[in-house]
Amino acid sequence: MTAAPRSADWIAAAADAAEAWAARHKGPDDTLVCASGISPSGPIHLGNLREVLTTHFVAEELRARGRKVDHLHSWDDFDRLRKVPVGIPEHFAEFIGQPLSRVPDPQGELPSWADRYIQQFRAAVEPLGVQARWVRQSEMYGTRNAYADAVCDCLARRHEIFEVLARYQTEKLQELSLDERREAFWPYRVYDPVTGRDDAELLSYDPDTCVLTWRSRGDGSVAQADLRTESPGKLVWKVDWPMRWAFEKVDFEPGGADHSSPGSSYTVGSELVRTFFAWDPPEYVPYAFVGFGGQSKMSSSRGVSATPDFALQFVEPALLRWLYLRRRPDAEFAIDFGEQLWRAYDEWDALARKVEAGEVDGVEAAMYHRALRTSAGEVAAPRRRVAFRTLWTALDSTQGDRTQTLRIAAAHLDDDPDPATLEAELEPRLTCAAGWVEHVLPEEDRVRPREAFDRAAWDALDPREQQAIARLLAEASSPWTLHKLESLLYGVPKLMAGLPLDADPPAEVKKAQRELFKALYRLLLDAER
Repeated sequence: MTAAPRSADWIAAAADAAEAWAARHKGPDDTLVCASGISPSGPIHLGNLREVLTTHFVAEELRARGRKVDHLHSWDDFDRLRKVPVGIPEHFAEFIGQPLSRVPDPQGELPSWADRYIQQFRAAVEPLGVQARWVRQSEMYGTRNAYADAVCDCLARRHEIFEVLARYQTEKLQELSLDERREAFWPYRVYDPVTGRDDAELLSYDPDTCVLTWRSRGDGSVAQADLRTESPGKLVWKVDWPMRWAFEKVDFEPGGADHSSPGSSYTVGSELVRTFFAWDPPEYVPYAFVGFGGQSKMSSSRGVSATPDFALQFVEPALLRWLYLRRRPDAEFAIDFGEQLWRAYDEWDALARKVEAGEVDGVEAAMYHRALRTSAGEVAAPRRRVAFRTLWTALDSTQGDRTQTLRIAAAHLDDDPDPATLEAELEPRLTCAAGWVEHVLPEEDRVRPREAFDRAAWDALDPREQQAIARLLAEASSPWTLHKLESLLYGVPKLMAGLPLDADPPAEVKKAQRELFKALYRLLLDAER
């Protein structure tokens, strides 16, 4: 693995390394291939998104330098279904071992299981500005049989491939001897026509005719195929990945931590691609896991709903891009959609103000602009910045009333835009704030005003609390503003103590202020907070 230089601007460093790699393998006008890949085995989560965005960011940097770039994204939909994710009916276990492109859609609406999760992900990354050449391996293997020559060569040299793989195996964990494992090894799996699973027993391969013979585990029948014209299966992953590097002439590709450790897929693939496919391993960037809600690792097979489309209900696209941009790929981080999300919005807004004021260095400014723009155009972001917590609090306390929410938002601005203009300029943040209230804010934390005056709640108040509320109403003459109301809420206890509004309150007045708030909450919300 060629390590990209450590730099604060990790994207520029990765692009430098990719260009240097391409200079050794291609001409100056050749297209640079930046690859990513995902197996659509279930909901495609925010951890998978790091694979795609890492490739996207480097590809965008190379495009900005005037290079021709192909962001190739492989859908590994010819992989087997390994397990049934949480939330999917148990009877889908009968499809384990079958290719994802042939497993039925769990909701019965689309052609396959793979289509379900591919469509969901592609729709979600479109507002993130991701442009890719989407390639399905079920078509590359099945419909096109594009890898026929490589497959035939791998089968002819299967024992040589085994010797490479065996060097990275832990011998004491093996049940069979080296010779037995060598003879049993096949770098290719056939999807049994009888069972549909990749469990057919391979019997022989004729390198002269490219004919592969196997026995069905379903009914014991023997069948064969000429791999030059048919593609009944696929190469195993550790052979498939380097084969595709050579086939697509890949220059750059990231990979998760599970592919990046010593003896893992990248290590083995690097040796195989040189030895068997006459190519070099691409410039490679390992990336760490992305956690969700405190979890250190997410897995689509476990049914976790932390998908890009889920996140975009309350994270504006430019901010979601920035959360990935601002950390090196090898830095693990978590996306918490609770209070930490408010802080992320605050940090994002603070960065915007600093960029506008010229108070950040070149790297921070570059990351900010990369979050907002791609070669395809601008990424959705509000033209007016009102704090996210202000918007969701207003939406919650007004029960989603847009008119009242816009009035509250306008009070935080220096000018006085008309409501229609303000609403448009707050998007998509306004809708994200509404989504946060709907999908994330715990029910016990919601603000639920009483629908009508409650006489019993009023009578239950202390006489001094009643007097304070009456004084508040008397002082809050129209027109009023948020600033005036806030001043009065804290000021009425001062006035009742004979102090001016701007006085520094003593301890007993501070206590009276707290009691007034509690009284108002009981009267308005039937709660003390």
